[in-house]
Amino acid sequence: MKQAISWAYVSGFFDGEGGITVTSRILSNALALKATVCQKSLGVIRAIRWFLSAFGIHSVVYTFKNGINSLEVGRADDLVRFLLHLKLVVKKRQASTALQYLEGKVSGNTLLKVYEQEYKKHKRKNNPLKNLGLRLPMTRFQAVAAAQAKSRRARNIGIRRSFQVRLRARVNALPRTFAVKDIERVIGVSKPRAQVLGNIMEREGFVRSHFEKVPPRFRKKVFERT
Repeated sequence: MKQAISWAYVSGFFDGEGGITVTSRILSNALALKATVCQKSLGVIRAIRWFLSAFGIHSVVYTFKNGINSLEVGRADDLVRFLLHLKLVVKKRQASTALQYLEGKVSGNTLLKVYEQEYKKHKRKNNPLKNLGLRLPMTRFQAVAAAQAKSRRARNIGIRRSFQVRLRARVNALPRTFAVKDIERVIGVSKPRAQVLGNIMEREGFVRSHFEKVPPRFRKKVFERT
């Protein structure tokens, strides 16, 4: 099926048969937005997809068992380009608010409130606020930054735990009371490295140390496992 596709056509089609779905990303304070257009004619959907690709907008087509075909634009950058080209009437406010959210200008809660209002005006088929609640006070970029910081903290905790496990294993391989020479011999490191390791073991609380006199006038640092 040949169909003359233009942005005016896509805009009208989206106003009538499309919408912006909203979900919450797992373990994040960010919203995931997706523009969707549904149609029985696979030829029309494919024509729209080809048209969007000419503007560098990636989209995906799904065909469901009930015979409905769905075109989805989900990547943030693609969605921004898609919404910027549309000239909408019915869903103009929804598209504008989605753009503001994607550009980091409004919070997730602001978007959800607008979409609830649009739902009450019968301009949306569903109300995302009903499922998500007002628990997304951050902008998109703030939420992404917070998620990245959380991921870094978790990674650092994991690295530290792994380090402590390895260090504990080294401590347990040594005699209950040991000196720097024992660390050199058992672990197989140089004297400077053995001294550093002993200090790290003490700092981490795995051992305690004291000095023993070595005749005639020297002292030797001795470690004891805690």
